[in-house]
Amino acid sequence: MAKIAYLGPEKTFTEQAARVMFPEAQPSALIPIQPIRNVIRSVDAEDAEYGVVPIENFYNGEVRQTLDSLIECSKAKIVSEKSFDIVHCLGALPNHTTIKQILSKDQALEQCSIYTCKKYPNALEISTTSTSEAARIVKDESRLNAAVIASESALKSYGFEIIEKDICPNNKTRFIAVGKYTPKQTGDDKTFLAIHPSIDRLGILSDISSAFKLFGINLEYFHSRPDGKKGYIFYAELGGHQEEAHVARAIDAVKYALDPKNNFPDTIKILGSYKNTHWKNED
Repeated sequence: MAKIAYLGPEKTFTEQAARVMFPEAQPSALIPIQPIRNVIRSVDAEDAEYGVVPIENFYNGEVRQTLDSLIECSKAKIVSEKSFDIVHCLGALPNHTTIKQILSKDQALEQCSIYTCKKYPNALEISTTSTSEAARIVKDESRLNAAVIASESALKSYGFEIIEKDICPNNKTRFIAVGKYTPKQTGDDKTFLAIHPSIDRLGILSDISSAFKLFGINLEYFHSRPDGKKGYIFYAELGGHQEEAHVARAIDAVKYALDPKNNFPDTIKILGSYKNTHWKNED
């Protein structure tokens, strides 16, 4: 039976995503792991066949730990994607007092910041490894002055009172399944790249965008972040499968532009090619 790791503990949004993405999986095959990095590493180490983690949200963008963890691994790569509506609720223990703390995962706190700043401007926000973990902490420690942002089902499973529902309207998160293979072409695919130039120089972004434009490839996602040294890593998600000729030629062109002498094998890493779900347009 294939093991499917997901960002735990139980009752997280990621568990819900894993059950939908792998509907044939038995409950015993779903393995909650924390944090995201360890979910992806479990696939890379072949302790699990698949891993399910969030990668992007409508409101606060990329999940950096997911992207960085994929770079660190040698085998794990994106094999599919699926988006889900995320309905955040605020809950507290039934006999709670004035709310002075709000606990949740960092992304959930960011997504609900407009609400919390308006309704609880003086409350201390505390980040946890997951929304469900926040509920567990508050219940186990009987924090009567604390509230939790999580799904309604997670809050009710811990015996919480629902203070308010859907505190971040029109919210959606994209989740990915990570495996150790490259799916076949479907005719409507995407490829995710990590581009790491060896030096920071004038015209890097122009070289990258020009190469993809030359081969008629649309960049659906592009994001940069510091590499912890003196340069930057660029994450790019583009239309097309890595095995399509024009996509392969475009990737080679970018590699040549950034590393013409082929001295740096890590200049481009393919993080996966998979079916395009057009997740932002899903109802």
